[in-house]
Amino acid sequence: MRREYGFTIVELVAVMVILGIIAAISAPRFVGVDAFDARGSYGTLTAALRYAQKTAIAQRRTVYANVNTSIRTVCLGYTSNCSSAVIDPATQAAYAKTLSSNVTISTSASTIGFDGLGRPVPNAASTLTIQNAVVPSESTRTITVEQDTGYVR
Repeated sequence: MRREYGFTIVELVAVMVILGIIAAISAPRFVGVDAFDARGSYGTLTAALRYAQKTAIAQRRTVYANVNTSIRTVCLGYTSNCSSAVIDPATQAAYAKTLSSNVTISTSASTIGFDGLGRPVPNAASTLTIQNAVVPSESTRTITVEQDTGYVR
């Protein structure tokens, strides 16, 4: 009796289904990576502003977030030019983040401060917008620091 080697139709279909699921999950990660840049920059900038506000409240002193739109960086400091920097707890170095080179940033105020009660300094609303430069059809993301409360949304 001769034995046949190979795969059954059930095994082949199971492998094809598994490969299809893997492809459906992983393909978006390789296609359109530029679309993630604006989301990442939005998250980084929002986190920096919230950290500046929380640090100001915790230390009862004014903390400034300086956003440089031309080189797409944000730094936190006790002075408006970040010469006396806030320490980043993750790196134990000066808090400075670089945003993606694939985004354009515009702001109503390049320096946003928070006083010891978390209110913006000066007491005015500020708006930052982030636009994907590679995929301009992607929606613009807006960060607002509200007047009086300093709420970052």
